[in-house]
Amino acid sequence: MTTTSTPQNGTATPGRRPIALVAWSATEAILRHSQAALARIDVTQPQWWALNNVVRAEHGLTAAEIRAVAVPYGMGAEVIVHAVDALVHRGWLGSGADGRLTLTEPGRAGLAAVKEHMDRVRAEILGDITEEEYATALSVLQRVTDNLAQGPS
Repeated sequence: MTTTSTPQNGTATPGRRPIALVAWSATEAILRHSQAALARIDVTQPQWWALNNVVRAEHGLTAAEIRAVAVPYGMGAEVIVHAVDALVHRGWLGSGADGRLTLTEPGRAGLAAVKEHMDRVRAEILGDITEEEYATALSVLQRVTDNLAQGPS
């Protein structure tokens, strides 16, 4: 670890910046950018999550399975339920006689368009960061998480 000093104004130099501050700032910036990008195409982040969860389920998802989807960033399960309701209203999700929600043809086209859009957004977010640098950053953050999951020594 770099052992740089703290300037007189009290701000930490890069080698001493608290990892939580950097991770939190990055999370907030990524979410703001992603949510704004999705809003430009009239999709919310929870709708994006819902579409991805439904399409990954081979036979769709029931209402109970949708409610059980892990929703990140401290949002409650009702967020995904509301997103699904909006996607049903939009015609992107439909339910069969068994009550399982699946993508409709407009939903498949919509998901493809959103995926293409979000691939461009990911490229914007990463900029000139190499795949190696990205992998290293993720590895370090995962190791920090794993270290803390072990509890205090």
